[in-house]
Amino acid sequence: MSEAETFTIDFEEKVLTITEKILDMDSIPFKILQISPTISYKYYVSKPSKSLFPTVFFLHGFPSSAADFAPQLAHLISLGYGILAPDLLGYGGTSKPHDPQEYVWRTMSAHIAAILDAESLDTVVGVGHDLGSWFLSRLYHFYPSRFRGLVFLDVGYAVPGQKFDVEMINRMTKEMTGEERFRYWDLFTDEEGVALMDRNVESVVSLMHASPEVMAANLGPKDKARDWVGAGRIAQSHFFGDETNSYFKHKVAMFREGGWTGPTNWYKALRDNLSWEDEKHMRKELEVSVLVVGCGRDMMTVAGLQDQLTKPWAKDGYRFEVLDTGHWVMMENVERTNDLLVEFLTNSSEQRVTW
Repeated sequence: MSEAETFTIDFEEKVLTITEKILDMDSIPFKILQISPTISYKYYVSKPSKSLFPTVFFLHGFPSSAADFAPQLAHLISLGYGILAPDLLGYGGTSKPHDPQEYVWRTMSAHIAAILDAESLDTVVGVGHDLGSWFLSRLYHFYPSRFRGLVFLDVGYAVPGQKFDVEMINRMTKEMTGEERFRYWDLFTDEEGVALMDRNVESVVSLMHASPEVMAANLGPKDKARDWVGAGRIAQSHFFGDETNSYFKHKVAMFREGGWTGPTNWYKALRDNLSWEDEKHMRKELEVSVLVVGCGRDMMTVAGLQDQLTKPWAKDGYRFEVLDTGHWVMMENVERTNDLLVEFLTNSSEQRVTW
C-alpha cells in the first residue's frame, strides 16, 4: 500500500478534500484461469481466514477492472472474509474477444461458474457496480444456488423479461427530465465511435470519471459524448484529482493497451438483445437478502429510481441506502461503502448460521 494521496476537487460549487489511499493490487493474490482455448480470466482471490466467513464476489462495470474494488478487497481480507474479483471479459488481464456474441449473459455466466468451481466456492455474496450490477442480475438467475446475498452499487437490479430498448429509454428520460440520458450509447455501439475512443483514450477516461454534472451534460444528450471525445477534451476535475494522478494514468494505460472494443461489446450485446432467448422466461424474484447503495449525486442513474426498480423483487430481506457520491461510490466514500458491506455480511450471516 502506498502513502495516502490528498486531492482537492470542486463539485457543486463546494470544495471537497479527499484523502484516498491508493492500494497496490500486487499485495492481493491473483490467478489466470484458462476457461477455453481462446478465453482466459485474470482474477484476484483470497480465501476466508475465519471459519464460517463467506467469500465476497465483485463484478465491476464500465470502464473499470477488479482494481477499482481495491479498498473493499483489502478491508474485507483484513477482517477475515474471502474475496474474489475478476477482470471481466474485455477488461484488464482477461481475454478481449472482438465478437459481441461472446458477451451474452449465459456465456459470461458460465465463465464465472468455472472460476467458482476452480476455487471450490459453492456459495458467495455477490457485489456489482454499474454494468456489473446488470451482470449480477443475470448471473444470479443462471446460478441462484451459488449466491447467499446480493449487493448493488449505484445501479440496482435489472429485472429480466423485457427486451432492452435504449431508444425507448431515451424517450422516457426526455419525458421525465426534459433530456435524453443515454445517447452515449450511440458512440459506444458504433464502430467509428469506438475507433475514435481508441484514438483518444485519455478523453474517454476523463469523461467517465468527471464530476456528476459534467458526466450528465456530456453523456446524455445527442452527440455530446462524440463531440467530447473527438475534441480530446479533459475535464477540469475528477473525483481523484487531475490527469497527473496515478489512478488516471493507470486507467489510461489499461485501456490504451486493451482498447475499447471488448468493453463496448457489452453495450452492443445489450442493444441487440443477444441474450433475449435466455432472458425472456427468467424468474424475476430475488430469493436472497439484497442491499442497494444508491449514489445521491449521480445524475445519470438517480438513486431513488434504483430503489424502485429493485425493492419489489427482493423477497428475502431488503435494504436501501444513499451515499452522497457520484458514480464511483466505492472509491469516493470508501469508509461508508466498506461499513455497509460489512453490516450486510454480518446481518446475513446472523440469519444463516452456515454459508
